[in-house]
Amino acid sequence: MNTPLNSKLLDSSGRRIVVDPVTRIEGHMRCEVNVDDNNIIRNAVSTGTMWRGLEVILKGRDPRDAWAFVERICGVCTGCHALTSVRAVEDALGIDIPLNAHLIRHLMDKTLNIHDHVVHFYHLHALDWVNPVNALKADPKATSALQQKISSSHPLSSPGYFRDVQTRIKKFIESGQLGLFANGYWSNPAYKLPPEADLMAVAHYLEALDMQKEIVKIHTIFGGKNPHPNFMVGGVPCAINLDGTGSSGAPVNMTSLNFVLERIREAEAFIKNVYIPDVIAIATLYKDWLYGGGLAASNVLSYGTHTVVPGDKSTDLIPAGAIINGNWDEIHPVDVRNPDEIQEFVDHSWYQYANGAKGLHPWDGETEAKFELGPNFKGTKTNIKELDESAKYSWIKSPRWKGHAMEVG
Repeated sequence: MNTPLNSKLLDSSGRRIVVDPVTRIEGHMRCEVNVDDNNIIRNAVSTGTMWRGLEVILKGRDPRDAWAFVERICGVCTGCHALTSVRAVEDALGIDIPLNAHLIRHLMDKTLNIHDHVVHFYHLHALDWVNPVNALKADPKATSALQQKISSSHPLSSPGYFRDVQTRIKKFIESGQLGLFANGYWSNPAYKLPPEADLMAVAHYLEALDMQKEIVKIHTIFGGKNPHPNFMVGGVPCAINLDGTGSSGAPVNMTSLNFVLERIREAEAFIKNVYIPDVIAIATLYKDWLYGGGLAASNVLSYGTHTVVPGDKSTDLIPAGAIINGNWDEIHPVDVRNPDEIQEFVDHSWYQYANGAKGLHPWDGETEAKFELGPNFKGTKTNIKELDESAKYSWIKSPRWKGHAMEVG
């Protein structure tokens, strides 16, 4: 049966498959798809299955404390929600932060950006393309040659190194304690990497664990900890004493700044010698997956970030703008304050607005829960078999820019 949803037709025929929970993301997510006799997906519905109600938690609190609550939205992209919060309060109050505070925030933000790309590719995504079990068939000498071919500057490339990694994989698999890998789909024919590429990728997966462990130490120096580093309205909560040492009590001194520089250089070497070559090498063998899903080829939106001059959005290294319907020749300006541009809708979310279905700008937003399932759902409220996507089906609101669904991030 075809049913309309936001001007699109959803094909609910065929076999319904439910994945709940969807892992490797932050939060709680459920996905339902309809597949035809050829196992082609004809309809997909994703739903957020948890209401955290942070907007409600913040009511009545001092705006200067909001960053500490909203930061808990995610422990992976940790810090960005806090930084957005303190910037919003500073914008509302007309606060200009000191240059050193701006630079420290800049370092923390870019540290997170690099960290997130590495974690996403290796630890959240790579196992869709890399088969650790197949790596046991690899020839370490041939793997070393492959490493030298795609990135000769990476120091960890000897046959002995890859033989040691292969031994670690073998011991791990033979132990029977596979943990999160226990339900892997290692025999799936969709895997395309040869054994040597799998062994090299697993080695880099393990190296990336060390890389992310080191780079987040930048957050611990400037923000006190990671995840959820500390911020504050008006600046940053770390004292500076360039003449002191670690025993002076000031977290930012020449010793700690040199430590930060070392971590930055290590991360830069990893990105150049490992991450970028791996992305290119693996993508080369999965070209049929490069079609670009979602809205990436049509509607994209950026608020602008990485501002060079404090308070001057025209100096954003990643500028703001919107592209509609894949027209890359026209970049639309974005005004986050305009209530007619960014709005949140709850037509298909388990909330209700006092004015009905009309969208609300986040400044005017309402978060009043209304958990009700559509007439065509299957199961019970505590044991849902299938959702009814023609009605309310998620705890996630639907943000729109001038009425358009947009891809961000």
